Amino acid sequence: MTVAAGDETLFTSQASGSIRGYISVYSPSALFVGKKDPAIASADMATDMMRQHRQALEEWVAVQKQQYDQEIAGKDILEQRQWLIDNPSSLFASEILANLASHTPSRNSLGWHRENVSLFPGYVAFLSEEDALWFVGPDGQRVIDLVDAARRGTSQSILAAQVEAQGPYKLFSDEEIRRLRKSGLSSDLIAAMIRSGTQPAAQPDTTANLAASPRASQQETLAALLIPDNSGEYMSPWTSDGVLAEWVDKAINAKMGSAVGSAAGAYAAQKALNNVPFIGGFLGSKVGKEVGRTAAISASGGMDYIRQTSDQSFRNLEDMARYLKAVHATNSNFQDAIKAADAIYPGLMQSLASAE
Repeated sequence: MTVAAGDETLFTSQASGSIRGYISVYSPSALFVGKKDPAIASADMATDMMRQHRQALEEWVAVQKQQYDQEIAGKDILEQRQWLIDNPSSLFASEILANLASHTPSRNSLGWHRENVSLFPGYVAFLSEEDALWFVGPDGQRVIDLVDAARRGTSQSILAAQVEAQGPYKLFSDEEIRRLRKSGLSSDLIAAMIRSGTQPAAQPDTTANLAASPRASQQETLAALLIPDNSGEYMSPWTSDGVLAEWVDKAINAKMGSAVGSAAGAYAAQKALNNVPFIGGFLGSKVGKEVGRTAAISASGGMDYIRQTSDQSFRNLEDMARYLKAVHATNSNFQDAIKAADAIYPGLMQSLASAE
């Protein structure tokens, strides 16, 4: 078993298993002569190997936690931050990020958050919805970047044209719009931010499209990414009503994938999703070829059930990642839903990491 984040291997474990031999006899129908039916024997072996891996991983996490506690003991919040700067690959980085968010100073709180986000992009996951608003949007054109540009005198009409082409942002609530207006953003700019995620991109002529296809790809709308039924290859973890699909609830209730430990999962997600606004439980583990995915599908009710309880889908993982990141990244249940979906569709986490 290998636990990895991107190209970095965090932990490896070796396990062995065996199946008692048997023979099949056809006379006139197939009979198995041996200890167990081969399918049952294979499943038992996989379960035992997973138990061995789990035990080894739990022991490794315990050792890492003890070392972390010793090194961080007695440090104030600024010393903890410096320790994380010096130890960016810490398994328990998420604990310090949570501490940083909970120790927000009463004065210049936004400055504190900006500094921490610049050091640790995953810090956004620990902010309240109110504070996270300022970091919505693509790099270089987040809400706070637009506020800064407007205060420097940049034309908000020009900013509006830029964000409409380079979004998406999100559908802001009435209260969020009020706060954006209070920060100095014009109604036209806010409207352009909202439209960036809902309007079809302008279609260039054929020659321009061939010459600037990367640009056209950036302007692809959310609506074009989503298939509004379950006919696609990849089912959405959320329904059209904005609630988790039943198969996701089923997987979460079964605690699929949680046995390996939330601490290791949180770290792996942080490493794999350095710019995605959440820290989640992701483990890039492989036991055999399809054992892990098969178990995940079973825990979710089977592929037929997954499709039947979904009313939105995607053509590929890239479309799925872009849409989910833009629309659902601030949801409180995002990390659980993505963990469940990644177990069904391996590679989703990596696609999220590079989604724009």
